[in-house]
Amino acid sequence: MFNTTRMGKRRSYLAWILVFLQFLLIGLILLTSPVTNLKLWVIGFILAGIALGLYAIYTIRIGNFNISPHVKPHGRMVAHGPYRLMRHPMYTAILLTIWPMVAGHFSYIRLAFAIALTIVLVVKLHIEEDYLKKAFIPYREYTRSTFRLIPFIW
Repeated sequence: MFNTTRMGKRRSYLAWILVFLQFLLIGLILLTSPVTNLKLWVIGFILAGIALGLYAIYTIRIGNFNISPHVKPHGRMVAHGPYRLMRHPMYTAILLTIWPMVAGHFSYIRLAFAIALTIVLVVKLHIEEDYLKKAFIPYREYTRSTFRLIPFIW
């Protein structure tokens, strides 16, 4: 017989492994980035990414915010602010910050880190959306009117 609790635990472990990988890869990209001599357009993207991330956190509120894809107990669904257009603005903020940093001071190892981070975030958002669909009945309808990660594209 299929054991759903064991499968749920495996998915939970995977979620935490993805969180660890996310922070590890962000750290590796930041550690290999030049602290000085950043190009002006890279600084612009970094500031835009930070602004979007802070706006998303402000909108979702700290008590509802979770670094893992799990839904917090007594969490609430948020569909306003940046969440009107995209379901994962914090992931978008990370990518908006990281990819220009890699492009601005290119190296193949940093490119590999950025590709791996993008894959981790995409896998993590799929797991998160599964949890959200189970936790909030209106979430399925919300997914029909918003983009996952990149407004007007995906």
